[in-house]
Amino acid sequence: MGFPAVSDAAPWHPPSRFDEYRLVRPLGLGSSGLVFLAQDTLLERAVAVKFLPAADRAALGRFLNEARAAARLQHPNVVTLYRVGQVQDRAYLVTEYTPGVSLDRVKKPVPFERALDVGRQLARGLAAAHRKGVLHRDLKPGNVIVTEAGQVKLLDFGLAKLLKRETGAAPALELEQGPEERPFPSPVGTPYYMPPEAWGIEEHTARSDLYSLGAVLYELCCGRAPFRHVPFASLAETVRGREAPPLREVAPEVDGALAAVVERCLRRTPAERYASAEEVLDALEQVGAAESRLPVPEGNPYRGLGAFDAEHRALFFGRAREVRAVVERLCSDGFVLLTGDSGVGKSSLCAAGVLPALVDGALGDGRRWEARRMVPGRRPLTALALALAPVWGESAEALGALSAEPEALARGLRERVGAAAGLVLYVDQLEELVTLCAPEEAHRFAEVLAPLARGLPGVRLVATARSDFLTRLAGLPSLGRLVAGALHLVPPLGPEEVREAVVGPARAKGVRFESEALVATLVDSTVAAGGGLPLLQFALAQLWE
Repeated sequence: MGFPAVSDAAPWHPPSRFDEYRLVRPLGLGSSGLVFLAQDTLLERAVAVKFLPAADRAALGRFLNEARAAARLQHPNVVTLYRVGQVQDRAYLVTEYTPGVSLDRVKKPVPFERALDVGRQLARGLAAAHRKGVLHRDLKPGNVIVTEAGQVKLLDFGLAKLLKRETGAAPALELEQGPEERPFPSPVGTPYYMPPEAWGIEEHTARSDLYSLGAVLYELCCGRAPFRHVPFASLAETVRGREAPPLREVAPEVDGALAAVVERCLRRTPAERYASAEEVLDALEQVGAAESRLPVPEGNPYRGLGAFDAEHRALFFGRAREVRAVVERLCSDGFVLLTGDSGVGKSSLCAAGVLPALVDGALGDGRRWEARRMVPGRRPLTALALALAPVWGESAEALGALSAEPEALARGLRERVGAAAGLVLYVDQLEELVTLCAPEEAHRFAEVLAPLARGLPGVRLVATARSDFLTRLAGLPSLGRLVAGALHLVPPLGPEEVREAVVGPARAKGVRFESEALVATLVDSTVAAGGGLPLLQFALAQLWE
């Protein structure tokens, strides 16, 4: 079987079979190499294989080490890199095969709602990558795939940096090529989406990726990249010397809040852009955010000394950023343990924020998620059996007997959840394992929970625990070793978040505080007390009455 050469300068034809892969057909040729649709004969799945230009042995070794780091990135908005390897003198990368259309083939401009949705998904993917220390360096429409279901995925994450450093590939400056001339996007910088610092000697940072994100959104909104009107000969000087034309002037019909986010991403000076992709996502989440359409419970909108539950979602304010942060972690992590001081709001964050978001499909994986809650108490295995019995389809007694075998529960859940469903097990007050129940019972429960915490397809474990018990939880068998990597610190609310917690529930009821001074006093006193939410909610409940 003959296949095209990777480059005309040094003809090289990939073998039709290597390792466990069988090449099926070419998908495209870019300046970074040749891409094939292939069959993984071990796992019986379609994959994409990219062969990269040849490099010397030392450079190839460094390339493979860094590419393996990029392979640890798993997120719904990033094309997953399954494997990196070497065949003959060529490095190759195996990624998930994602049928869809690249964003450079989408007719533009797109409706406001679509641009906002794409921007949010791209920001999520970037945030996940940056948390792993991986930069993209070539974010552009051609490196974004939109699936038939509308999911947005970034291609070639981190490959631009790896290629430039290790293979010595020169920047592939793509100019007016159309999709037919460029069937697969180049993984090296593309001028009309490159930040000003990329034209000089400055180091590429996360803020550089945010500039490119802004350029992509700019094009989605008005039909062209910010400096597309500038001739290439003067492009570098223009980009480094001028601010991008304001989107609000180029496309006045675009929502002003979205335009403001895009324009800040495109600031010429990196320090004036958003500090992180998480900040961009926060800003995009606020665009067009109307008041909650969820049903508002009758009666007092403040919970007093009680915790928030799912039925209080419409009244739960001040934790939007934390909800998004936890959900983002759960996109790739099987276990997240929320910890913080007593009274900081861990349980409310989970019950009224994180769990409802997961059930509503926030993970974006197409599964139908349901949540089951338990509190360990003195008999955690019994509590677990009661929580999972509806999912298991058997009596709590039968499940309780099965729970005594650590791996059996994980196997059973894997079979019952399947490919279309999803299960979130929420263990509230995990510290009860070391404060209430006998050591033998706690150890058995920890060993049962550990396989779930290590990660199962379609299963997520969310737990809360007071921070002053973390050391003792880390001493539990099996589960304890996973505690450190699962921690998510829930900080006290800041001034703006406290303000939302004060005025939001009243606003949901159609009521406003008459005195701004009263609001300011409540906010200042709560912040000064370290975010004492129970006392604040108690005072507000009394004030409402």
